[in-house]
Amino acid sequence: MSLKFSQFDKNTLGIALPLIISNITIPLVGLVDNIMMGHLGSTIFIGAIGLGSIIISYILFSFGFIKSITTGLVSQNAGSRDYQNLFLTICHILLISSFISLIILYFRFYIIDFSLGLMNSSIEVKQNSKIYLEYRIWSIPAIFLRDILIGYYIGTQRTKIAMSISIIVNLLNIILDYYFIYILNFSIEGVAIASLISEYSIIFFVLYALMFEKKYKNINLHYKNILSWKLIKNKIIINIDMFIRSFILMTCFAYFMSKGASYGNVILAANTILLNFFFIFSHGVDGFAHASEVLVGDSVGKKNKELLHKSISSTGKFSIYLAILFIIFFSLFDVPLLNVITDVGTILLSAQKHIMWLYLIFFSACIAFWLDGVFIGAMKTKLLRNVMILSGSVFFILEIFIFEQNNHNLWAAFLVFFTLRSMLLGYLLSFNLKRNRFI
Repeated sequence: MSLKFSQFDKNTLGIALPLIISNITIPLVGLVDNIMMGHLGSTIFIGAIGLGSIIISYILFSFGFIKSITTGLVSQNAGSRDYQNLFLTICHILLISSFISLIILYFRFYIIDFSLGLMNSSIEVKQNSKIYLEYRIWSIPAIFLRDILIGYYIGTQRTKIAMSISIIVNLLNIILDYYFIYILNFSIEGVAIASLISEYSIIFFVLYALMFEKKYKNINLHYKNILSWKLIKNKIIINIDMFIRSFILMTCFAYFMSKGASYGNVILAANTILLNFFFIFSHGVDGFAHASEVLVGDSVGKKNKELLHKSISSTGKFSIYLAILFIIFFSLFDVPLLNVITDVGTILLSAQKHIMWLYLIFFSACIAFWLDGVFIGAMKTKLLRNVMILSGSVFFILEIFIFEQNNHNLWAAFLVFFTLRSMLLGYLLSFNLKRNRFI
């Protein structure tokens, strides 16, 4: 693998680097939440944030495909310069996400109670998680709107605008965290309210886009096309495949948190902190996954095989480089970072005992994240769905029926899950490229 960068590689970096910077600010908010709670002197608050965050993430990541599908479809339409269909696509995704939001909010009490009922944690942790969730769940419509807007800007290769939106929203969240907790002396509800307010700031960015996206001013769409069941159904089918894929992924994460919680509040808190490190890594690597969505989608829209191969090679190479950098950084600074997050000795000791699993997952997962982007850009969503079903099944079989029940084996099963996904997606990439099934 050469370290010499071509002009195409530089273009890839130009797309991906703003996304990496903006993506990393997302889990940094979770890290700040942990820091705020970690110095209140109790494992309960970190555990409550951990459970609350994994439940809200379960919902959001189950529908997190909204941004990726927007990026994939927009990049293909932009590549073929079909702006009318691009605008129609945005309208359909807005309709689908609005319907999902209404359903979630209508059933919010049932969702919260059912989710917490599945978690094997203490009563105190669950009570605090419920407080967090009852505020936080109202941010879902705004998050869907943000994902569509950012997916649009990524798909049209204006990643600096996407970066600006993410950074501003997440910095506002961090500032409000500090204000509500240290100035107003709120507890866990302050973290949730800060997130709620910052997420709805996306409305200002949407208004800005509506004012300045001039190429759509002369497009006239008939309401029959916008409300056409035939056109919407095709996007729903794609969304269902990605929903199944995302739902299984988040089920694995939710099970991981729930099982860790059953080993006690200390293990729950340690796993929460380590997963925040993982989310920082995954959101960073997602920068190249999003770049592959854009570049692969653009090459498919242009029906250019040479461009397709360059897109896959360039984004894959940089994904591996970034994974290596993350491993080096965290192996050098893991102890100082842990000490910043919490001063509770038992949590620190537990996190240090399990952190090696994290480094192994960093490397095994980077391939899976990159190839997710490749297959989304090519709209091969059924393959992503099938691989996730198989990998998730293996994770649960290992954890429930084969491995002994302890936290080390929980992490080992998680490692197998990501490794298997990477291997299967790698095989399918090679298989489909040899048979020219992408274009």
